[in-house]
This record gives sequence, C-alpha cells and structure tokens, in this order.
Amino acid sequence: RCLFPEPPPPGLVPSCAEGGVLGILPGTIGAIQATEAIKLVLGTGEPLIGRLLLYDALSMSFDEVHLRKNPNCPICSENPTLTELIDYEQFCGMPAHDHSHYSAAASPNGSSIPKITPLELQARLDNGDDLFILDVREPHEWDISNLSHLGAVLIPKDEVVERMNELDTAQEIVVQCRSGARSADIVSELQKHGFKKLLNLDGGINRWAREVDSTIPTY
Repeated sequence: RCLFPEPPPPGLVPSCAEGGVLGILPGTIGAIQATEAIKLVLGTGEPLIGRLLLYDALSMSFDEVHLRKNPNCPICSENPTLTELIDYEQFCGMPAHDHSHYSAAASPNGSSIPKITPLELQARLDNGDDLFILDVREPHEWDISNLSHLGAVLIPKDEVVERMNELDTAQEIVVQCRSGARSADIVSELQKHGFKKLLNLDGGINRWAREVDSTIPTY
C-alpha cells in the first residue's frame, strides 16, 4: 500500500488465471519473500525494510531502491488514516481465489465449459444464427472495446445472477469477457440456474480482436 496506495479499476488488470503466469518468476520472488519472513521471525540479518528490491530475470540482476518515508502515507505516516485491516476484495474489486463463488474449471455436472472460438462465432453470425452475446466485463472495459455492433449487451459479472430475468433461457447465449475466464465463471453459474444453451467465447474479446476484427482495441 505504501508503493501502490490506490488499485487500478476492477477488471483492468487481469488475474493470474486470465493473464497467465510464468511460474519461475513467482517462484524466485516467493523464495526471497520466505527468506525475509524467516529473518524477521529469527530476528537476524538485515530485513528488506525501507528498500525495494527489483529483479530483472533477463539479465539476472538485482537493483535496490531506498525509499523515503511519505509524510502523507495513509498507513505509516504520523497521522495514518488506515489503522485496521480492510476488505481487500472490495478494495481491489475482485474476489480472492479461495473465496470465489464460481469455478471456471468445469460445469456443475462435471463436464467442461462449452465454448466457441471467435472464428466459429463469426461463421455462425454470418450464417444468420440467432445468438445473444452477453458481455460480463465492467463498464469501463466496455468503453474500451465492445461488440455492440453485433448486439452484445453488458451485464457486469457481479450483477448477472440478480439480473437473470433479463436473459432468455430459450435463446443460445454466448458469454464474453476480456479473455474468457470471467465468462467461463458465468457460464458455470448460469448452468446451476437451469440455463442450457450457453457458450463461452474462448479467449474473450481480445482474441476476437486478434482473429476477427483488428480494429477493436485490446488491453
């Protein structure tokens, strides 16, 4: 919080599931963090306090930045405004993985989430198939890029369950987000509520932009 007092808008930064993780990097940083924790517990060595360690894996080098105290820091200034733990799920605008209500791994009956690729979706739209595109991103993401010209409708992920009455169970619904993770969650959740005709847009709108319409911005 001293380095990054305010989070970016919800949905703008992808989760590890959406963006992917190069395992060696959190492995390296995690080992360093564990070392620092042991030093603090044992009261030995020089802890990494007041210093920021920067790791460059490509050059295999470390840089150290000494940090000055921010007199207006909401946590460690002389007059802190944050004096107790807060709801970080609300603060960051996304649930912690271990508290997630949905699982994108499989549908309620144990089968994999039904999906459709951007090229397959384009072919079906060109064929005149009646498909409803449900965008479950946040409004600021919709402002960056959207499929409104194809009839897409925005209902943010956290509002889908309470607004299910706006969806037609008889119509085939393609659920779409930025990269396919949040939309898979929603497919799984809607299946629990009796929706049968559901497809997850694999790779989300970013993959659509890469494979179908390059005029759509990616982020």
